[in-house]
Amino acid sequence: MRKMIKAFTMLAGIVLMTQACSYIDKIGGKADLLDRLHEKRLEVGRALLEVTSGGVDDVLPYYSHDIEYHDPIVDIYGIEHMTGFLNQLIEDSSPDLRTIVVDETLIDDIYSATWIMDGSFNGIPYEAKGISIFKFKPNTFQVYYQRDYYSEGDIMATIDGMDDLMAVFRAQYRCVVDPTFDCPFPPVSAVNQLKSSKKLLKEQLSVGRQLVEMHAGNWTEVLPFLSDNYEYHDPIVDIVGPETMTQFLARLFAGSSNLYTIVEDETLVDDIYMATWTMTGSFNGAEFSAPGMSIVKFVDGTSDVYYSRDYYSEGDIMLGIPELAEAVMGFRYYYLCAVDPQYDCPTAP
Repeated sequence: MRKMIKAFTMLAGIVLMTQACSYIDKIGGKADLLDRLHEKRLEVGRALLEVTSGGVDDVLPYYSHDIEYHDPIVDIYGIEHMTGFLNQLIEDSSPDLRTIVVDETLIDDIYSATWIMDGSFNGIPYEAKGISIFKFKPNTFQVYYQRDYYSEGDIMATIDGMDDLMAVFRAQYRCVVDPTFDCPFPPVSAVNQLKSSKKLLKEQLSVGRQLVEMHAGNWTEVLPFLSDNYEYHDPIVDIVGPETMTQFLARLFAGSSNLYTIVEDETLVDDIYMATWTMTGSFNGAEFSAPGMSIVKFVDGTSDVYYSRDYYSEGDIMLGIPELAEAVMGFRYYYLCAVDPQYDCPTAP
């Protein structure tokens, strides 16, 4: 059966690639070809993110036979593995899953989008915000790489036995970095115009990248670019106003002076900057390395930022804390057993 699924999917992929290439013969100009390819890729990106129960077979042909997929817990290689994963996740574990795309960008072969997801996982209701990046094979509608960024803490927070753990971890984190949070614990630390489009694009890229790659030695340099109504969010913290953001960053880098983030892929379309990254360092002495993705929104036609959100999984940080690592590994084991058909999960007697 798996061989039949794999053969069918590869055949469907070949048909899609042939259809894309046939546009060259059917369309008179290159501009028309690129416009139609752009629109179709937007449609494919949304379809892959917003797929619901009963629709898995419809979207599988848009993945290449060598698809590579990653999220905070799962790593997938190949269309057969991807087919099993999507069926177990959407058809078995989360049949009421619903995802809505919020913001999206598409430049050349890279599509990125933020989204809101709700539903239930093995009967446990949850809601999560996330961001994704897709990479298309040149001149086709086929995706060969996808990574979803979200916090597994949003799911863990709904599971009995893990909800209290997540509440404590999130409260401790906010105690350290959020100056507006009424901390129930003793403090861990207390450290008190429109431009030409080409020039604007360069400035927005620079500011977006700088906002993502902040570290202890340069974080103050981005403050002048925060608008008066600026807001920031991550899986734990919600910040409103540049003054509060200043205090937040001061606390963050006081407790994580060796924290560094490196941008990998980035896009900028219509005043919206998105980037994937890897962050390394330590938080209150706990070493960690975490992949993530960010969205930065600029005031129209300026380099002033009014909104940014970082997407990553708290589990990547919690793994560096001995008292929390076992719980995170237990959750990841439970999740992989539910959704990954190639994971070596013992069956119950």
